Amino acid sequence: MSQAIRMFFMVLVFAMISIIQWNLDADKTGTRNLKNALELAVHDASLALDESQLGQGLIVFDQVQAETNFQNSLMYHLNVNDSYEPQSASFFQDTIDVKVLTFIDDSTIDPNNPSTTVTFPYVYTNATYDVVDILYGPSVIAVVETKSPRYFSGEKAVLRQAAVYEYFN
Repeated sequence: MSQAIRMFFMVLVFAMISIIQWNLDADKTGTRNLKNALELAVHDASLALDESQLGQGLIVFDQVQAETNFQNSLMYHLNVNDSYEPQSASFFQDTIDVKVLTFIDDSTIDPNNPSTTVTFPYVYTNATYDVVDILYGPSVIAVVETKSPRYFSGEKAVLRQAAVYEYFN
């Protein structure tokens, strides 16, 4: 009888460890997928340039087109709809929240000196999401957040990723 009880507890411990491992694997996979998709999305957003400004040697983003490129890229790579809600084939189960989408280019007003535009290198800071980066040229900065999918019950971990795509001057 004691052998059967020990075996039962060993199976129970193994099942608990497996559940923890599967949930941790979901966190890791979700983080990697979110980061990869975000890197591609900021790159795609950075391709939307104002051609008239480009002809004058300035890199200025067409922000309307850039936001569209960003949204379409996230929709495609994360399999979400235009409200960033997951589709049936998506790895994610919760809505993707775009917390920050910022464009720093040759036409951006310097917050420290409102009468001028930013000069590069420029130190970008966002204290809310703990983003600090030295930008050496016009850049697209984004922060997205969602909850990790879980195969088994348990509190879902918050996954937050930031990405910067910049043109070097």
